[in-house]
Amino acid sequence: MKTAQHLGEQVQGHDLKGKSLSNDTGQLMPFNYADNQVRVVMIDGEPWFVLADLCAALDIANPRNVNARLADDQKGVRRMDTPGGAQLTAMVNESGMYEVVIRSDKPEAVAFRRWITGTVLPEIRRTGSFQGAAAPRALPSTRELAQMVIDAEDAREAAEKQLGLEVKARQAMESYVKDLEPRAEGYDRFIDGDGTYAVGVVAKMLGTGQNKLFAELRNAKIFIAKGALRNTPYQQYMHHFDVKAFEYTREDGTHGVSYKTRIQPSGVEFIARKLGRPIQQEVAA
Repeated sequence: MKTAQHLGEQVQGHDLKGKSLSNDTGQLMPFNYADNQVRVVMIDGEPWFVLADLCAALDIANPRNVNARLADDQKGVRRMDTPGGAQLTAMVNESGMYEVVIRSDKPEAVAFRRWITGTVLPEIRRTGSFQGAAAPRALPSTRELAQMVIDAEDAREAAEKQLGLEVKARQAMESYVKDLEPRAEGYDRFIDGDGTYAVGVVAKMLGTGQNKLFAELRNAKIFIAKGALRNTPYQQYMHHFDVKAFEYTREDGTHGVSYKTRIQPSGVEFIARKLGRPIQQEVAA
């Protein structure tokens, strides 16, 4: 497999297209995935990835071709120091990263995407860095050790309390599911082969229309309201949904990615509870 350095040489140079990214905004943060270094930088609150690093991690051989197929709003260039001196380097934003991932035939591509979206990006947005790649720290002082013990005890008590709440919630859910079993039998005819519901079907279950349900989910901050990921769930609600990416070709020959959201069975009750909409007893076919 080609190294990220060799791949990087294929997408560096003055012929790169895409908006110019500030060299002074954001600190370049490297992290490792399966022995591959992937560098990311926060620019104006948005994560940007080094394209060559993504391609190396995902066994994509020609990052120049990938860069050419990306939409202009998904890519940019940033001047970076390399073994050959300062050069323009291709970068992609979060939307561009998703498109690069779907081009990989590597079985680990899905796990890589989940790790990026579920672990790396949330921590970077929350703390401004990825601690998995932080430099080693000095040994803690006595005061720091004491505080660590206190924090650990607080965490243990919080975990025990959370466990108790989860047990009660599970018991309540089991009782609720038992009450819903007759109704669920009627909904089975609407469920897809992968065990999910279309948004339009769930809208009928809740006594509303599909477009209105989309609007309510956006207003409730459950679905993303703008951009390439519009009408897909925020990361913290992803376990209630199933999002699939589809590649398409634009009229000008460039490629784009669209996303389709379907709802897991657990998401039906979740949406009903969050929006305060009772689930209907009967749903017309």
